[in-house]
Amino acid sequence: MKAMKKALFWVFTVCLFYTVNLFAQEGYLRVISNPEGADVEIAGKNIGKTPVLSVLKPGKYAYKVSLTGYESLSGTTQVIENEVTKLSLTLIKQAQKVPVKSTPTRSASAKGGLTILTDWQDVSIYLNGHRVDETPPVTLKDVPAGLNSVILVSGDYADSFRILVQSGKTSVLKKNFQEDKNKYEAQATTTETTVVGTPIVIKTMLPAKVIVSLTTSVSTEGADSKKQDASILGESDSVEVSFRYRKTGETDWNEKTLVSGTKVEESFEIEKGTYEIQLIAVHYKVPTGLLNVLLSKKEKIREYKESISKEIQPDTQYKYTVSYDGQNFGYKLEEVKLNTSIK
Repeated sequence: MKAMKKALFWVFTVCLFYTVNLFAQEGYLRVISNPEGADVEIAGKNIGKTPVLSVLKPGKYAYKVSLTGYESLSGTTQVIENEVTKLSLTLIKQAQKVPVKSTPTRSASAKGGLTILTDWQDVSIYLNGHRVDETPPVTLKDVPAGLNSVILVSGDYADSFRILVQSGKTSVLKKNFQEDKNKYEAQATTTETTVVGTPIVIKTMLPAKVIVSLTTSVSTEGADSKKQDASILGESDSVEVSFRYRKTGETDWNEKTLVSGTKVEESFEIEKGTYEIQLIAVHYKVPTGLLNVLLSKKEKIREYKESISKEIQPDTQYKYTVSYDGQNFGYKLEEVKLNTSIK
């Protein structure tokens, strides 16, 4: 009798264990840091280096983020069922000794939520025809209750969905792009309307825009040109910029040229991909008047070259501004999402 009671006790314990685990819920914690590569501990357990996504049971967790040469950050964060809680941290170098600012971001619940998880990086999200600033993994808030249109775009692949969002609740959308790519790679030329679960190849949608601009403080009227003899003898300054680019693997260069005093900005569109870019800027002394006829050769004063490897993303503007102050060349790059809507 005692043995039977003991057996029943263990059967009840095992059943209870599986029942609890059967209904266990999950939440998601995404930790990113600037700079990246920091070690992340959650509840005393190392879960990897930033950026990292961890699947956890809903609840409150203590975290610690550390990187050699930087002040460690610690605190607590709340993981919500079926939602992505994003913890965005800025690490401060130890020598600076300034207050540490951490910004865990999680929007307040409104009409409903939508958590989007994908296997590829840099996935663009279009919700009801408008681009969302966030990228997966992410939980979108203030999503209207009812059926919502979602389009996910990654490189040349896109997939569309109709997702039901309930008021006050969070729905989850998971997308495996690699699986679809392997399955539909042979159909790379299809242009039919997107069907739920079927990717399409987008050849012309969402191109990147590149702007090349030249700013210089060098006068193009010429330092030696006097009004009384400028038509007979003199020289002027000219700054020329050559922007050369080609996709990795290609042999031929494409080129855009800017010349001070004439064309100082050029804009054009290119498709996504990894590009080799060469910036070549030259300051010339150019003969004018009769001197130009006699010599017909411009003198190179200063030259600047820069080689760049750049990953170009669709629906993004890249502005390269080359500057020259008469002594030094330099350039800066500004990147802006275009937020093109898909209808």
